[in-house]
Amino acid sequence: MAKSNAPKAPTHEVFHVVGEKEKARWTKIGIGWSHADGDGFNLIINYTPLVQGRTVVRKIKAEQESAA
Repeated sequence: MAKSNAPKAPTHEVFHVVGEKEKARWTKIGIGWSHADGDGFNLIINYTPLVQGRTVVRKIKAEQESAA
């Protein structure tokens, strides 16, 4: 089977999260693709946060994909 050079749609979104629970502020900072073997990701980060917080990678849900 020939390998396709067509880009795949991203499978994950990358967020910078400050705060906890209901008070958490989520800012989307990038996207990601899972590796074919499921053991890693390629990420494109469009912003590097300079404040405290954490980086979260979440799988894109089907309803989000259809809205894009």
